[in-house]
Amino acid sequence: MLNARQLLLIALKGHPGAGKSAVARQLGRRLGAPVIDKDDIKDVLDGHTADAGGLAYTAMFNVARRQLLQGLCVICDSPLSEVGGYTLARAVAHDTAARLVVVECTCSSEAEWRRRIEGRSALRLPDHHVTSWPDLEEHLRRRAATSNYPISDPHLLIDTCLLYTSDAAA
Repeated sequence: MLNARQLLLIALKGHPGAGKSAVARQLGRRLGAPVIDKDDIKDVLDGHTADAGGLAYTAMFNVARRQLLQGLCVICDSPLSEVGGYTLARAVAHDTAARLVVVECTCSSEAEWRRRIEGRSALRLPDHHVTSWPDLEEHLRRRAATSNYPISDPHLLIDTCLLYTSDAAA
């Protein structure tokens, strides 16, 4: 049970189109907590450095650290697809005396997941975003070995198909 003064670092986890951003936005509104999106940072870094993804995680968790040190709970929206990101989140939570909670999003309906992914193409997102079903399948193949790792902190698994209707942003 959390006491009224417990700081939270909520780290979203999941593949593209699984509903992480929609969940992060809802949590942010309900908790009055800032949402830091790794992709916003990567969008700026992409093309300027060979490790835009790694630097985006570092920047995201540095901003999260600053928010936690100011006494704010914070939500980090990212795939958290490698254990290194999770390790960084754990270090930030430890250093700021915050409780880390991992919220992992999935989408059990392939039709809904496909609709979300293909709907991204109209958004004119930077090239590193997954915007087609074949790109998602390739992403899942690439991440199969790295995205399933043990999580020792509180871990909530949410099937977003059960939470959101087809008009919700993924």
